[in-house]
Amino acid sequence: MAAAPPGGGRKGAVLPAVLALALAAAGCAAPEDGAGASARSSPADAARADLPEATSGLGGYLAGRHARMHNDTAAAHVYFTRALEDDPANPQLLNAALVGALAERDMETAGALARKLAAASPDSLVARVALATEAIVAGAPAEALAQIDALSAQGGARFIAPLLRAWSLAAVDDPDGALETLRGMGGNANFSAIRDYHSALIADLWDRPAEAESGYAGALGAARGNSLRAALAAGNFYRRRGRAEEARAVYDAFLEANPDTTFLDSAYRNLDEDGDPPPPAADAGDGYAEALYGIGAVLKAEDALESALVYAQLCLSVRPGHDACRLLLGEILSDMERYAEAVAAYDSVVEESPLTWTAQLHAANALAELGEVEAAARRLRTMARQDPVRADAPIALADMMLGEERYDEAADAYDRALARIPALEQRHWPLLYARGMSLERSRQWDRAEADFLRALELEPDQPLVLNYLGYSWVEMGRNYDRARRMIARAVEQRPNDGYIVDSLGWVLFRLGEYDEAVGYLERAVSLRPGDPVILDHFGDSLWRVGRRHEAYFQWRRALAFEPEPELEEALRDKVENGLADEPGTAAAATEDL
Repeated sequence: MAAAPPGGGRKGAVLPAVLALALAAAGCAAPEDGAGASARSSPADAARADLPEATSGLGGYLAGRHARMHNDTAAAHVYFTRALEDDPANPQLLNAALVGALAERDMETAGALARKLAAASPDSLVARVALATEAIVAGAPAEALAQIDALSAQGGARFIAPLLRAWSLAAVDDPDGALETLRGMGGNANFSAIRDYHSALIADLWDRPAEAESGYAGALGAARGNSLRAALAAGNFYRRRGRAEEARAVYDAFLEANPDTTFLDSAYRNLDEDGDPPPPAADAGDGYAEALYGIGAVLKAEDALESALVYAQLCLSVRPGHDACRLLLGEILSDMERYAEAVAAYDSVVEESPLTWTAQLHAANALAELGEVEAAARRLRTMARQDPVRADAPIALADMMLGEERYDEAADAYDRALARIPALEQRHWPLLYARGMSLERSRQWDRAEADFLRALELEPDQPLVLNYLGYSWVEMGRNYDRARRMIARAVEQRPNDGYIVDSLGWVLFRLGEYDEAVGYLERAVSLRPGDPVILDHFGDSLWRVGRRHEAYFQWRRALAFEPEPELEEALRDKVENGLADEPGTAAAATEDL
């Protein structure tokens, strides 16, 4: 069975999942039922007119939980506030209402709730962080320091408290204390990249170049090429010291590890400009916001979305212009399927930012998820015209058209994208695979076959390509022996992929090896019980081994899963008349490739 095109992957987090779980458990956890939450870019200063009224505290609590389950943070904010009216000192309700307020960036309400929660639960991480952040915004870093120091070093506070304490100390003009606090995070490899990065920012801010350079080098080494923030900050550091070639080397190393990134385009251009760029953290407030952003990014990477949202909104409350955090906010909202708000967040990234291009790619995807495919396509076409060299906008357009089953348009967009790639490398096999699917679906088989074979040259034994090409050959009555070997190899690599197991069963069926085919097709049905094509194949194999009552049952099951019209017609004929007499097997088919 042909598989879907390969999707995009998420970059790994700097810190492991266990840390994100600890952070979530320490006071910013998503609800027990796994719900996330979304965020507005402005405070929810009045109850939404479309919300039913909660007439009791219990009703408010239940409605608030339901709203969180459906990622409606504004509604959760309203309902948990209503629940508090009947039980104003309840720590659980205070925590839920505070998280809702922070998720909506309603900082005035959040401050009042955080003070109540801190009084009821003095070690509440979310309350202390909210109050510390409020103090930083108000220009009261000593108060921020006092709030952080009220936390015990348990759970997520082991990671969060040192970062925020260090920047609070920096804000009271104590860089030595700040650096010592970060050193106190110890040599834990899970913390080393972010510890070294923030140590470098603090040393850089206080013009201590040797310590800053050491910190940047440590952060880059610990992150193994995946820390964009560290790469940009280190390059900025070298450039301000007239060491442009060392800045270029940092960018080159990041680009080698992340060859398709757009983030360094402006950084490379700026290397040849006169004048010093502003430092990455112009003051302690910038650094504090950067720490909140980093915490949010870790949580987002580990799918602790509500917690990630809280820290992103806290970051933006300190520095509303933090473009990396605006991009992060959009990504969180997209993951929560709050696509309209995600588009607004992406569009808030300023045009001059190195993140703008990526934000616009993400915005186009969010528009498509909203069903506004034409608006998304217009954005991508405009981007493709703006930069006639980059391939990512045409690729995004092609992927979108493939997902919409507009195969001719997809193939055309993949053509334009591939024309912009001067030399195909191993990492480009998914492009050939996707174009091959688009061409096959638009009945351009010769070109499709060439793409699949070229993809296998770049990535030999790639199971998705082996399966798609092998299955296509079987359907066309070609190359059965080679198709069988290819699909068998794909099954070895993906034994639990129902589509690939089905493909092997089907080629065995076409070769007349019915008993063996039944075994594979039965397994494929257990892996993909609701796929009408696999059920049809299984029914055919059962018929051929004489299990005709079971065959009728599987064909009827297939009809219940809304097959495509052509398959539906064939299934109804089989239910009425059974399978036609066997015309002979393909076992003697000649290998023509």
